[in-house]
Amino acid sequence: MPAGRYVFMQFPFIARAMAPLAPVAYIYNSVPFLPFLLFIGVYSFIVNNQSMGRFIRYNAMQAVLLDVLLIIPSVLMGSVLRPPEGGAALQLYESGLNTIFLFVAVSVAYGMGSCAVGQTPRLPLVADAADKQVRGDGPSGF
Repeated sequence: MPAGRYVFMQFPFIARAMAPLAPVAYIYNSVPFLPFLLFIGVYSFIVNNQSMGRFIRYNAMQAVLLDVLLIIPSVLMGSVLRPPEGGAALQLYESGLNTIFLFVAVSVAYGMGSCAVGQTPRLPLVADAADKQVRGDGPSGF
């Protein structure tokens, strides 16, 4: 995840722990349109598949919504905001990227931990929307 580059530089043990995921991340980011196709696939074939259990569909919807939330800082960091050369602006830029990475890392860890013990995870910012979508109160698409 590009937002984790400063965390990985400051804490190399985190980078080593994430190293087994590097080949998957490389393929995910190097194949054109693969992220979009996976996004559409998860939404179409898991979230909207009524024959799958609610627990699976709910967690898949939370993952889709988390991905949508990550598009906003990705676009901002990629096109609008360029990395500053130094000073307070660079510190603010690094803090923003670190916050994004830590939010995602904690959300994933919490979600996986909750699922492992059989509880339904309620991720911040996305749980209510995911619940409405899976329950049927939400729109039929985005």
